[in-house]
Amino acid sequence: MNILFLYSATINPQVGGVERVTFTLANYFESRGYKVFFLGLTDCYSIKDKRQFFLPDSSSFISGRNIVFFRSFLVEKSINIVINQGGTNPGMSKLAYYCNNEGVKLISVVHNSLLATIKNFSSAHKSKFEKIGIGWLLPITDNKIIKIILLKLYKLKYAKHYKLLCKNSDYVFLLSEKYKEELVFFMDGLSIDNVVGIPNPVSFDEINKIKKKKEILYVGRINTSQKRIDLLLQIWSLLYDKYADWSLKIVGDGVELESIKVLSSQLNLQNVFFYGFSNPKPFYETASIFCMTSSFEGLALTLIEAMQYGVIPVAFNSFLSITDIIDDNVNGCLITPFNIKEYVNTVSKLMSSQEELERYSISAKQRVKRFELSIVGEQWLSIFKKLNIC
Repeated sequence: MNILFLYSATINPQVGGVERVTFTLANYFESRGYKVFFLGLTDCYSIKDKRQFFLPDSSSFISGRNIVFFRSFLVEKSINIVINQGGTNPGMSKLAYYCNNEGVKLISVVHNSLLATIKNFSSAHKSKFEKIGIGWLLPITDNKIIKIILLKLYKLKYAKHYKLLCKNSDYVFLLSEKYKEELVFFMDGLSIDNVVGIPNPVSFDEINKIKKKKEILYVGRINTSQKRIDLLLQIWSLLYDKYADWSLKIVGDGVELESIKVLSSQLNLQNVFFYGFSNPKPFYETASIFCMTSSFEGLALTLIEAMQYGVIPVAFNSFLSITDIIDDNVNGCLITPFNIKEYVNTVSKLMSSQEELERYSISAKQRVKRFELSIVGEQWLSIFKKLNIC
């Protein structure tokens, strides 16, 4: 049986996120006897995989050339199932729907929260509003009536897409069963019987012998919209004086990296280290606490990876799947969204107690076993069986 992963870019496992998840699942499927191909829109990296192919026209998923190429590819490679890794992308999804013309099964995956960008509007759009000089408007968007209006406008924009996604896909995967309540918002009573919640798997091997240090870690893209790295620096500004023997390590890249470094200097922060785009594993091995300050996430894979290495997660309770990952005050800490004082107090308590660090660390490693590849991979294979492609 042959599987095709459809995505917007090169499948580069070093990047993280959807790319690493796709690579991990592809290798698992091949270990179970499937043949796998990748098909992307844009060629972004020098790293190549013999399974990687590209659409001929990088300007649009649904150009005439790409539609012809895609349908021919399905036939020539004898594809049995397409996995659309861009379930939030209308263009990618429209191309994927041509599976129906060729008798090929389609699974569409939604790799993010469907509503958190609106529910947490003021945080998620802070940098955009401030860049154009209208940051003063953001508090208004927290008004209950304004929030209802924003949600209605968002539904008006995307309801047709999600209805078509469910109609034209054999299955739609969400990263948590809890995201079904967000999908229902768009469906106007239409059935979601073909929608299931399956998380992304961790891709690193378990490490048992780890020497932890007094390090707080962040891994991910550097931005001030989704990831809110600016809030992490604000939090650290209220901690570093009291905990001079601790450090904050920031691993990741992005267009705002230099401006974040400038902000760090303006805040006169000490013991902050920026490592850019790097392999996160060595940092997971030594860090004690992982701080996530995101406005929203789909499943927060870096958080799960960190917990696999016994790093204690602290995160805002700002997206539904976070409670699939963290049991508050058991294997990590959940913070009221964007409450800086509560975040600082929570991290401070952890930093002050070696006993608490060790207790949380053990629990964190146990919690994320549910995301192991052997478990998540079998959930995928059970759907393949239902589609009669095993």
